[in-house]
Amino acid sequence: MAEFSETDLYAPIHEFLEAEGYQVQAEVKHCDIAAVKEGQLIVVELKKAFSLKLVYQALERQSLTELVFVAIPRPKKGQRQKPWRDMLRLLKRLELGLLTVALDSPLKTVDVVLEPSDSLAWKNRKKRQQVQAEVENRQMDVNVGGMTRRKIMTAYREKALRLCCLLERRGRVSCGELREWGMADGIPVLSKNFYRWFKRVGKGVYALSEEGLNALENPDYEKTVAFYRQEHIEP
Repeated sequence: MAEFSETDLYAPIHEFLEAEGYQVQAEVKHCDIAAVKEGQLIVVELKKAFSLKLVYQALERQSLTELVFVAIPRPKKGQRQKPWRDMLRLLKRLELGLLTVALDSPLKTVDVVLEPSDSLAWKNRKKRQQVQAEVENRQMDVNVGGMTRRKIMTAYREKALRLCCLLERRGRVSCGELREWGMADGIPVLSKNFYRWFKRVGKGVYALSEEGLNALENPDYEKTVAFYRQEHIEP
């Protein structure tokens, strides 16, 4: 099992924020990541797992800006587990945002799970100006864009989309073929068919459903679909 660290989170988040039009720098006035766009400052604190230490750091950063995110690897068990729901409840109460990074995927997808509240009124303007000035003085790169919440790319959803792309190419696939190609972990995804993206056309044989075809055209999945459409699986 791969071990992740805070440094593994940095590159995907840096790329994500730059794509959203932010000027991004690391380690600015003790902030893991500081990003500026059109006078708006975002701060991101990185940790390889959710912890109270991460929460304390994020609360401290709220003296700089209301737009504070914590960033962690995406959960292996999805978003239905009680610890995950408890974490979201706490972050909402503290008005903190949450980013997850798919470090378990070749795509390294970044998802905005929670957006921070902007209701805090006790920010330290001087500190904020110091952070913002340092980011802007290091390198100017002003683009247009906005950071918005998107549909979460869970590991399960990514596996399902990978299967959709495979079925789009081949028309149908059997469980035996998946085992042969080292994709046995996709068999439960086909059989459970949680999103109704697949249809059974024979014993242990599946094809794309109408919902699956629609999923391939969903703009929320564009990057994932583009990646797996190019994947060569057949031996």
